[in-house]
Amino acid sequence: MIKYTEIQLDQLAIHRVGNRNRAEKNFVSEDLFTLSEEITEDFLKYFIKPMKRAEEYYRFQGQDGAYDGHPMHIAATTIFNDPTTLLAQSENILNHLYAQSNHPKIKSGELFIAYFNGILIEDELVAGIGIFKSEKKSSFFDVSENHNQLMVSKKQGIHIEKLDKGCLILNYESSDGYRIVSVDNNNYDANYWLYDFLDVDYVKDESFHTRSYIQMVNDFSEQVIGESETAGRSEQLEFLNNSVDYFKKNETFDSNTFLEAVVPAKDDFVEEFKSFQADYDLGEVNNFPISSQALKTASRKMNNTIKLDTRIQIKLDFNNPEGCRDFLEKGFDNSKGMSYYKVYFNEES
Repeated sequence: MIKYTEIQLDQLAIHRVGNRNRAEKNFVSEDLFTLSEEITEDFLKYFIKPMKRAEEYYRFQGQDGAYDGHPMHIAATTIFNDPTTLLAQSENILNHLYAQSNHPKIKSGELFIAYFNGILIEDELVAGIGIFKSEKKSSFFDVSENHNQLMVSKKQGIHIEKLDKGCLILNYESSDGYRIVSVDNNNYDANYWLYDFLDVDYVKDESFHTRSYIQMVNDFSEQVIGESETAGRSEQLEFLNNSVDYFKKNETFDSNTFLEAVVPAKDDFVEEFKSFQADYDLGEVNNFPISSQALKTASRKMNNTIKLDTRIQIKLDFNNPEGCRDFLEKGFDNSKGMSYYKVYFNEES
């Protein structure tokens, strides 16, 4: 958990990065940006608000714990060791980003490299390096006075509520590639920001394992249970609902108890699940603490809709597994020769 209540913006360098594919040039500022109290507050809102929604921790990738050739790790370490090097290192970061800007759809834009203090992670106050890129411009009206007449002109600028790309490198777990959070709201090239520029990998902690398992059980319900000749949509939803129920009721995941409690024993689903788990690089992950926040987010992405041939849809809330199990019944009406679902409730909302 990262908290930003005490965060301070100490230094800021602003450059412009072009698109190498189109032979656009960079613009390099010679000095750090002079921060005022008013603009600092706005910058903190622009930079940090999107970071609060970032849930995954990343780390720089290294070979056997060594980061000697990793340009972003080198830049971050240099700045953390001596914050006065921010301006010089910001140009190195700019040039590294430019070198990765080879895709024709990558947009030029302003690049902000910031140095923060007062970030709380795991009860430790640390410094952070923020790298933020603006790509899209928003139109706005500029109103000015001209003698006895108000004049309106159309201009373009950066929307303070719409950060396009950004990351925050925290001076935490430096020997393990630091801890990094990132956002990318313009996914025209999925590899460009995270992998080509930052060269990061997931930190495989409880959040990662919880998200990965929930994604896996969702895929298993679609690709295995859903494709079975003897199982239907109700069996899929029961499996998903029971999976979320297991994660909600336990603080620690155990693969053996999960298999016994959740995976249907019929049609060799247990053996298929074990094989499926190995394909997700989770074969050796048998025990881990469960992240309630990761569970809440991941369960929202599950396929939770029953679509009927009568063009009626029933949407379930897997964050309330008891309700899915206790207040929904399936049956068959002999007089109509049709299946039905019965839903129990007290009030409409």
